[in-house]
Amino acid sequence: MSYCVNCGVELDASAKKCALCDTPIYNPNIKTTDTEAKAPFSDTPIVPKEVKTKFIALVISFVILIPNLVCALLNLFFDPENLWFIYLASTSLLLWIVFVFPFLTAKLRPYLMWGFDTLATALYVAVFYAKNLGGEKWYFGIAVPIIAIVSLCVLYFIYWYRQRKRHWTSKILHFFIDLVITLSVSALCLYLNNRIISCEILVIADICCVALVFFWLYANKSKKVRAWLAKKVFV
Repeated sequence: MSYCVNCGVELDASAKKCALCDTPIYNPNIKTTDTEAKAPFSDTPIVPKEVKTKFIALVISFVILIPNLVCALLNLFFDPENLWFIYLASTSLLLWIVFVFPFLTAKLRPYLMWGFDTLATALYVAVFYAKNLGGEKWYFGIAVPIIAIVSLCVLYFIYWYRQRKRHWTSKILHFFIDLVITLSVSALCLYLNNRIISCEILVIADICCVALVFFWLYANKSKKVRAWLAKKVFV
């Protein structure tokens, strides 16, 4: 270990002059050659984080694609009358759009992701409706309204969140408000389609969420409660 005679900064073994004051370096007690001295900087290229993320997303995409192709070929060759691979393909597509596709974009685009997620969810449910339960008419009476209301609530939350910086209690409050709207519409759709038991379960969950809305509304208005919650949750 050596130090600059001019400014006293610690020097690297391979340095020829001080990095701070450019004073030439000569230390007769250290006998090293240029090839023996370790370079102060690595020769390994630095890969940007965005490139690493996209590469991982592409690898995951191929990992998802290969089993789907294998299952599709096996299904078509050995059991062409029962196209069971459609379930796997639709599930894989939904998971890919929700979890993998966002990492392939240059930057986060919440409205684009919202649109793709909505269409993927509607398509995913439609596959099961067309394959098995098309005769019960539940897709347009129950599934479509629920998907639509959930999608609109998510769209509103994205718009509201991006307007300005929000306190965490306000985010939780709006989450439960959206949940109350979703559960209310879902319960109404089930009631109109004579799904009474399922409707009653959603009504009970809706009442619980309404109570939580009032609690978080009070917590969002009271600075003392917000400070107490922050201390209990984050400390």
